[in-house]
Amino acid sequence: MLTKYKIMRGLFKRRAIRTLAWKIVAYFNKGRLEVFCKEQLRRKHDSFVAFDIDSIAPVIAELEASGAMVGPSLPREVVQYLSEYAETHPCFADRDQTKGFYLKDRAKAEESLGKELLLAQYFDAGEDAVIAKIANDPYILSIAARYLKVPPKLMSVNMWWTFPVNASAEDKARHAHVFHFDLDDLKFVKFFFYLTDVDDQAGPHVFVKTSNRVIKYKTPMFRSRRFTDEEIIAGYGADNVIKVLGGAGTCLIEDTITVHKGVTPVSRARLMLQFEYSINTYSEISCVSDRNAQKIFV
Repeated sequence: MLTKYKIMRGLFKRRAIRTLAWKIVAYFNKGRLEVFCKEQLRRKHDSFVAFDIDSIAPVIAELEASGAMVGPSLPREVVQYLSEYAETHPCFADRDQTKGFYLKDRAKAEESLGKELLLAQYFDAGEDAVIAKIANDPYILSIAARYLKVPPKLMSVNMWWTFPVNASAEDKARHAHVFHFDLDDLKFVKFFFYLTDVDDQAGPHVFVKTSNRVIKYKTPMFRSRRFTDEEIIAGYGADNVIKVLGGAGTCLIEDTITVHKGVTPVSRARLMLQFEYSINTYSEISCVSDRNAQKIFV
C-alpha cells in the first residue's frame, strides 16, 4: 500500500531535494517559529534543564556540524520512575504487538519464541504523565524548534530494551545493530536517554560524526542501505566513529540522518527512551499500537 510515509521517502531521498523543500517550509514558518520559541522561554522554569536563549544556539551549531551531541541528563528521580515503569508495564518481543510479556518473564518469552530475544519495545509510552512531561519539556522543544526551524511535532515516543544475546544477523539488521541512516521526514531530530548505565558491555549507541553533512556513500533511489563497520571507517575514519557511554539518564541529541547504529550488548541489558520531533508525522513511526490487538503471550 502506498502511504504518505512511503511517498515522502521516495520523493525526498536525495539530499538536495530534501533540503530545498525544508528551506521552503522553514521560510513560511518564520513567524510561527518565533512565537513558539518565546513561549518555551516563558516556560523555562518548568524544564529539568536551566537554560536561556543564549544556551540554545551552541547546541544547534554542534548538531549541524557533527550530527549529534551529548545533552543534559535526566534527573535521578525521573530515571528511577522510568525504571519502575519498565518493570510494571508489558514490553513486546521484536515490536510485535501480539507478543507482550513482563520483564520478569523474559526467559519464558524466549522459550516460547524458540530464540534469544534481542529487543522488546513498549508501546504507547507517551501516554504516561511523566514521559509526556519530558516530551513537552521547554528545553527539548526549544532545541527541536530551532533545529527544525518550524514549531516541532512529536513524531514518536519509543522505549525499548536491548538484551545481551548471541543475536542472528537477521535480528541485528532488523533492529538497527548495523550502520545505517534514517529518513523519517524532511527534517527531524531525536533525543535519546539511557535509562540504565551504558558502557562497552551494555550496547552503546554509536554515531558517525559529520555524516549528516558529508556524504561518502551512495544509496539506491528508493531504499536505504546498511553499511559495514569497514565501509564506515574507510570513508570517515575511526576517529569520527563516536561511541556514546554514560550513566543512567545520559542524553544524546541526534539527527539520525547521521549514520549510526546500536551495539548488541555483551553482558548487560540496555533500556532506552527516545523522543522524535519532526515537521510532519507518520503513523508508521508513531510507536502507538491498537490496545485491542495487544496480547500477553506468556
